[in-house]
Amino acid sequence: MTEPKRSRTFTLHVEYSLFLVHDEEDYDSQPPEGIGMAYLPVARGVVYVASTVQEHETKAQVHMWAGVPPKRAEGELLGQVTLFSKSGRISVHSMMGGPEGQSLELEGPGLYGVRVYRFGGGPAARVRRDEAVRRIGDGEDIEMPTDLESYVIDMWRRPTDTSAARPARQERRP
Repeated sequence: MTEPKRSRTFTLHVEYSLFLVHDEEDYDSQPPEGIGMAYLPVARGVVYVASTVQEHETKAQVHMWAGVPPKRAEGELLGQVTLFSKSGRISVHSMMGGPEGQSLELEGPGLYGVRVYRFGGGPAARVRRDEAVRRIGDGEDIEMPTDLESYVIDMWRRPTDTSAARPARQERRP
């Protein structure tokens, strides 16, 4: 795979089994009804990414590509969507917000393809998290695991047409 034009790793706190990939200035912070694990729901300027663990710290690597990147052989493809960015910058953080000024410059305002891959997670990650919560609750001096899941998010500019002002839309999974 060729190299991305730009990349950034975001460290974030997953809350309510979700985190956001969103336009830096213009997005809808209310998740759509019926949000689920099997797809990437989208709303105005935001993609809601579902985690298999309710609450934990994770990392998301975001890569901006010059064109459509090939699909990754590794990781679980959660889906592919189209996102409209009004500002030309995206941020990745928890449902309740994140540190200001942590963003990735895209190629300006417009439509972007977004593919999200998850690494790890699932029942084994939930068991490890629950065990850590139990041990901390019992007074043990341990750290919450930060390697339960991680994500790679590939983005690329899509051709702009007259529908660019519309909210993001869900694409069928390949």
